[in-house]
Amino acid sequence: MEVVWIIFLFVLGSCVGSFLNVVIYRLPRGESVVFPPSHCPKCGRPIRWYDNIPLLSWVLLRGKCRFCKAKISPRYLTIEAATAGLVTGLYVCYYVLGIRQGVEVFSHSWPTFLTHAALLCALLACSIIDIEHWIVPLEVCWVVSVLGIAVSAAAPHQWIPKVSAETGAMSIGALIGLAVGLALLNRGWLRRSFIDAEEPNLHPSAEPNSGQVKESKAKPKAVAVTKSHGVNPRIEVLRELLFLLPAISMALIARALLSHIPSLQAGWHWLTTGTTGLHVNGLTAALFGYLVAAIWIWGVRILGTLVFGKEAMGLGDVHLLAAVGAVTGWIVPSIAFFLAPFFALAWAVYLWLRRNQRELPYGPWLATATLVILIFYDLIIRLLGPYAEIIRGPTN
Repeated sequence: MEVVWIIFLFVLGSCVGSFLNVVIYRLPRGESVVFPPSHCPKCGRPIRWYDNIPLLSWVLLRGKCRFCKAKISPRYLTIEAATAGLVTGLYVCYYVLGIRQGVEVFSHSWPTFLTHAALLCALLACSIIDIEHWIVPLEVCWVVSVLGIAVSAAAPHQWIPKVSAETGAMSIGALIGLAVGLALLNRGWLRRSFIDAEEPNLHPSAEPNSGQVKESKAKPKAVAVTKSHGVNPRIEVLRELLFLLPAISMALIARALLSHIPSLQAGWHWLTTGTTGLHVNGLTAALFGYLVAAIWIWGVRILGTLVFGKEAMGLGDVHLLAAVGAVTGWIVPSIAFFLAPFFALAWAVYLWLRRNQRELPYGPWLATATLVILIFYDLIIRLLGPYAEIIRGPTN
């Protein structure tokens, strides 16, 4: 039966990889991922179904369009194979090799597996886009975040760390506060940060006909917006802090109400321990993971910008790690936040030795760290030793 699942997931993963190719090409260009259907970017002819079979069609066509003979980048084949490998490899690690403890039979835990697989696929797409364009597609992060929260609420699983009733109430309050902040932005009562900044074009551009990357003359690097680009970074980042103020306030209000109103405390206790308790706790655990993961990056961004006077980190990285938290809870993104710099540092040493490679944005390192932690979670927790108890403390 395992062989059947492996074959099925490999085929499914390759199909998802084919869709990711569309996402990677179209989203940075502001195009719909649904319409028009797949077509050759040079001659515009629709791609026939038998020329759109993952993995096989590129090989049979020898990497060329059937009609105009334009070259099709081997990246399409690579991403399809990588996605199939990620999905299949995740299944093997979880259910065949048993690398992670506590895994249930696939028929019971498949919702958790699918959300983890969807997260890895999203991280792959976001990483490729970030490498090519130095942007993180927020739509992908939002879809995965909603999926993670919904699945955790509908099918609670033991791999997502539980949170206390008080922490859960504060998480819901913070979510309401974020909704208030978004409403204030849409009404124009709050102003978005860095909207007037003139961002220099430091990332490579992609050739639409081949999908290959063309390096720009300027050495790619993270964009740091300073006064010379038309804005004061410290003032701009304070706008973000103002946006977060309703979320912070609502979290504190939720905690105060729960502490000082016995009837509300009793009702919330019943809700989190009754027949709906598992689902409510699953919801709040995912929300808390989403919020904590976002706070790690956003906190560094705000503090770093205030201290150094230029934009630190990126809001795309905030949404990227928040999606990880929504799917896995708060421990995985917290460890990834501290592990990712080591991968970035290793790449920096490699750059220093080779002197002919390009720098990479931070998103791929967050994705790499997340992949490593998902697979080797139990080993990492054991290596942390006594610090693991500190990490797990809030879940008690």
